[in-house]
Amino acid sequence: MKQSLFAMMGVAAAAMMISGCATTPAVREVALDRAPITSKIEPQDVRRTVEKMAESLLSAPGVKEATGGARPVLDIEPLKNRTTQHVDMVSITDSLRSQLLRSGMFRFVDKSTSGTDIEFMDSQAQLGLTDQKKAIKPGQQSAAQMYLTGSLTEIKNQVGRTVDQYYKFSMILKDLRSGELVWTDEREIRKESVKPVMGF
Repeated sequence: MKQSLFAMMGVAAAAMMISGCATTPAVREVALDRAPITSKIEPQDVRRTVEKMAESLLSAPGVKEATGGARPVLDIEPLKNRTTQHVDMVSITDSLRSQLLRSGMFRFVDKSTSGTDIEFMDSQAQLGLTDQKKAIKPGQQSAAQMYLTGSLTEIKNQVGRTVDQYYKFSMILKDLRSGELVWTDEREIRKESVKPVMGF
């Protein structure tokens, strides 16, 4: 009787362990520069692209000449996704903005001024609780002097089971006052993958 009871307890414990293993995913930290596992755009591709583009822009002679050390206001339009993949271009744009802001070479204006912001500015002017000479009024925000835009494009070719995937990040910096293009650069990413044979 005792042996059968111990056997049942052992089976129950084993079942609990198997059930726990089945419901709990294995999680491990992955290196930022790991080898690619897909032919699609991956996080390390985005990170490297942002770093290279920011480095290129900040070191370009034309940009240094156009800014003249005056820290102009820069507006960044979210990069356009011209690929067939879903890529969070807003996140890429935010990462690029963060790197450029940390450089101290540019100033930025938040274009997402909300109705709450406007109501707050109006209340400062109307309630009379603040020094009206110092109260912020609509129309006093800084205007952009330079404009940065770009896009992500792709070309896909397949021969047999081999897929050749080519991506290109392109960016342009424009001086709004003069209309001149003061910087442009591209970063290319090319990946190749082989589709598995069906049934294996």
